[in-house]
Amino acid sequence: MTAATRVAEKVQGAMAREEALPVPGFSRLGVAEIQPRLRGLSQTELTVIEGYERAHAGRRMVLNAIDQLRQAEPWAGYDAMDPERIKLHLHDVSDDEVRQVLEYERRHRQRDTLINAAEAALQKTPEATHRTEADALRAVTRDKEP
Repeated sequence: MTAATRVAEKVQGAMAREEALPVPGFSRLGVAEIQPRLRGLSQTELTVIEGYERAHAGRRMVLNAIDQLRQAEPWAGYDAMDPERIKLHLHDVSDDEVRQVLEYERRHRQRDTLINAAEAALQKTPEATHRTEADALRAVTRDKEP
């Protein structure tokens, strides 16, 4: 996410009505109730919530919880993809990217279906025969050619 995009999303969050936030009843929730609900949000949604929180209550513990969940998506547009599409895409990326998916899901989104798919993708072949990032890029490029 670019810095300009993040700033725009924070402004969007600051100007958002509470009903438009991805966490229903956000301002009525305590910090202990908010923290577990943040975990499943996309990076974009976290930025909107952050903007809203900074503009309204400014609770340090909520802002810290958001900061702890900040992590780059495994690839551009990852959070916008549905889980089935991500699972299909796992076969076209390098093992390093599959590991990034695994780390991102374990730490942040916690979607078991994607954790299991990433683990399975890494176990399909011995480590010595796993695709390199260059091999995966060639395969993706080849798929896009007419």
